[in-house]
Amino acid sequence: MKGNTVIMPGRRAWIPPIVIAALLALALLLLAAPPAGAQTGSNDYDTDDDRLIEVDSLAKLNAIRYDLNGDGLQGSVSAPDWTIYTTAFPSPLSTQCPTSCQGYELTADLDFDSDGSGTVDGSDAFGGNFTPIGEFWDGTFHGNGHTLSNLTISASGDAGLFHNLGGTGIVRYLGLVNPNVQGQGTYVGALAGLMDSGSQVSASFVHGGAVRIATGNSWIGGLVGRVRGTVRASYSSAAVSTSGSRNDVRLGGLVGTLEGGSIITSYAYGAVSATGSTLSLAGLSGVVNASASITSSYCSRAAGPSVCLADVSPSFGGSAPIRTPSELKRPTGYTGDYANWNQNVDGVSGADDPWDFGTRRDYPLLKFDQDGDGTATWEEFGGQFRYIPPPPSPPPYNPAHDH
Repeated sequence: MKGNTVIMPGRRAWIPPIVIAALLALALLLLAAPPAGAQTGSNDYDTDDDRLIEVDSLAKLNAIRYDLNGDGLQGSVSAPDWTIYTTAFPSPLSTQCPTSCQGYELTADLDFDSDGSGTVDGSDAFGGNFTPIGEFWDGTFHGNGHTLSNLTISASGDAGLFHNLGGTGIVRYLGLVNPNVQGQGTYVGALAGLMDSGSQVSASFVHGGAVRIATGNSWIGGLVGRVRGTVRASYSSAAVSTSGSRNDVRLGGLVGTLEGGSIITSYAYGAVSATGSTLSLAGLSGVVNASASITSSYCSRAAGPSVCLADVSPSFGGSAPIRTPSELKRPTGYTGDYANWNQNVDGVSGADDPWDFGTRRDYPLLKFDQDGDGTATWEEFGGQFRYIPPPPSPPPYNPAHDH
């Protein structure tokens, strides 16, 4: 009958090739379709939909100063500042994150020695002098185990990568390698001048470099100048010092002053030195007030000062033992001094196993699973140093066997 296809026993129905091609194309289109709520397009800067806008260049890093709450929206920022933002992030989607954006994340290692000359100077990005991001950073900044190398700042006020971290400011898994940070204000640190109450820094480090002040009464730390928030599972080996003789200065290898904040499972082994009067120098924190809290944190005796804590409030109930370098290297797991170091650092419940202890030759190093294979390593969290023994020397030449 017309309009019907009769299939005889033992015979297969014939489907035109054009129909098969259309069905295959439809299937591929469905497989490639993004999940519900995902944003797509060349102006989508949250391609993994984790609510963090991706930063893969110094221009984008600089631009986040015009979006201090990390939502990716213009807000109160007007031209020409917003023009600088949209130059780094051309035509950002107004809803580029699945729901509201929470901040930014590094997707590459960045170097402020942008011309690769070995020296940060006027020929480099920002004329060789990066302006601290601030006033208050209130979003999340996730380093993803990436590093910022050769950060160079000479500021007239508070100084650090971030001017200040606000009450909701968070920094995680970020490494600063060989920073050169100098301020003339009150609070100076490689990562931030000030951490306000509620702010968090976790699983982050400063390796090498120098943090110092040029003028003024100051609180200076290798990582942060003044801490009212929480520093967790972090360390610094930066040299902390004054430029010339100064009065009323507080210096710490990790933080300048711990003012009602917390230091948890962290350490410092950078040199701390200064000249002048009314100085307070310590390997970990130069000032500790009564409401501060310190848990399982240490400094190295090799850092210069004879104590980890100085200018300590009489009613402060905590401590931070000083250790020799060999003592800091001695535990090779979550035991001894490091028994409590398996901390939660990503804000999700459960311990995150952030440390790699190496051997008795090594300071503890932070680790991260950057390649997504399910195993975090310190090598993936670059910019850190670990002693690598030289290969064994070959045996002496033996003419009876070597020919």
